[in-house]
Amino acid sequence: MTVAPDSVFTRLARLTEHPRATVLVRCAGALSGQDVTAAQLLDGCRRTADALRAAGVRRGDKAVVMTRDAYHLVACVYALISLGAVPVLIEPRAEVRRCLDEIAPGVFIGEPLAHVARRALGWGRGQVRTALVTGRGLPGRLLGRSLPLAVPDGSGPLPPVPEPRPDDLAMIAFTSGSTGQPKGVEYRCATLAGQLAALDAVLRAEPGDVLLSCFLPFAALGPLLGLTTVAPQVDHLAPARTPPGSLVGPLRRHRATHVLGSPAVLGLIAGHCVRHGLTLPSVRRVLSFGAPLRPRLAEMLAKALPPGAEILSVYGATECLPVAAIDAQELRVRPPAGHVGTCLGRPLPGVRARILDADGTGLGEIAVAGPMVSPAYHARPDATRAAKSLADGALWHRTGDLGRLDGEGRLWYLGRSAHLVIGEGFALTTEDIEAAADTAAGVRRTALVGVGAAGRQRAVLCVEPEPGARRDAVVEALRAVLGDHPDARRIATVLFHPRFPTDIRHNSKIDRARLATYAAGGRR
Repeated sequence: MTVAPDSVFTRLARLTEHPRATVLVRCAGALSGQDVTAAQLLDGCRRTADALRAAGVRRGDKAVVMTRDAYHLVACVYALISLGAVPVLIEPRAEVRRCLDEIAPGVFIGEPLAHVARRALGWGRGQVRTALVTGRGLPGRLLGRSLPLAVPDGSGPLPPVPEPRPDDLAMIAFTSGSTGQPKGVEYRCATLAGQLAALDAVLRAEPGDVLLSCFLPFAALGPLLGLTTVAPQVDHLAPARTPPGSLVGPLRRHRATHVLGSPAVLGLIAGHCVRHGLTLPSVRRVLSFGAPLRPRLAEMLAKALPPGAEILSVYGATECLPVAAIDAQELRVRPPAGHVGTCLGRPLPGVRARILDADGTGLGEIAVAGPMVSPAYHARPDATRAAKSLADGALWHRTGDLGRLDGEGRLWYLGRSAHLVIGEGFALTTEDIEAAADTAAGVRRTALVGVGAAGRQRAVLCVEPEPGARRDAVVEALRAVLGDHPDARRIATVLFHPRFPTDIRHNSKIDRARLATYAAGGRR
């Protein structure tokens, strides 16, 4: 008999066992921070829920939460879920208005700047009936009703933690939109429970562990996973521009045992440690997500870590997180015959993977099933039908990623199906070329794009060089690492770009559509 994973509410109730333990640290730079105990967090959630109820928020209401403050985010998300309302997480971007028109939220909770944008850009116009302002800034009365969110002393009664039905809608989180229009992913209560259980398997947390979460939404999950969660002050509109000291300072001061971030942010940490001769002796496990982890970055990180520390590349998507994980040591292993690209590791416990529409080499679209798979896109039935299917007693999600399964049950990633470069008589997957090209000396990263109509595309390898690298030396290094590659001759042009455009969420996923436009212009 399969035992259902612990729900959000079961995990919240577990926080009452150690009321004085610090569960969240909100940082405001490299040095300062505020510790929040379990009692304070739960008391704050109860007070926030009371304030939301008094403002008219009811069960089933969809409520956008847009704040950069970790405590405000966690208190609002937990409070909304406890009321049976549905928090909606979305990043400030040009598509916000379209996204909100799609889901029609009745409540908008956010810091003053978010409300200024809401008013100026028409976010949720005609739909938002309750506007609640968090934090300090412009007078709240001009933007909406003030929502008190000061950290309490923790002396108040604990909030009720009702157990919902597994199929109740718990949250909507929008995809990054890095490969198309953002979509609202529905998390049922059972979905969140499945995600938390899968993350338990990746984190392998022990009592007293401390997580440095460099991705703000994950700060809402850290306390539920039993880790003291340190939320550094990341530039959430451009994570790669975060001052490295704002990451390394809190990490070292709070002796983080786990670090979670995208390759762009982990690169900031590793580079800062190398430049300043710093080590991170408390860290046991680093989790990289959002884009493939390259061996070069893993090696730079390892220099700052103690012997035996693990660096894991975690694979997943907003619709199914996490799916698989692989240790950096395994990333260096040469693939078996017929398996190129980047190894993602084996699916996590309870997760199944298969390859759909495979060709003669086993290459096809990766599909996954498991308790962490979201059941639907909100208000997007066509997208749901295209991505979800029932088979073998499970709901399967088509990821849009190309890959293979090897004889040991490991997944290999070859890139997004939407990024396949199709020319006359050939089809190139991005990861097949880039995994090799990225190893060339003087190369920071590469991106293979197609210029022209599918079927007649010209393959262009875009190169972002390391600072100070000579172009002629980089081209020679690329020739060396791609010399034996069977498809290297298909590359028509090598094009240098000073800094690749990337996604807003992680600054790690390359915006290939913009690069293809750049390449079509013939810039060199």
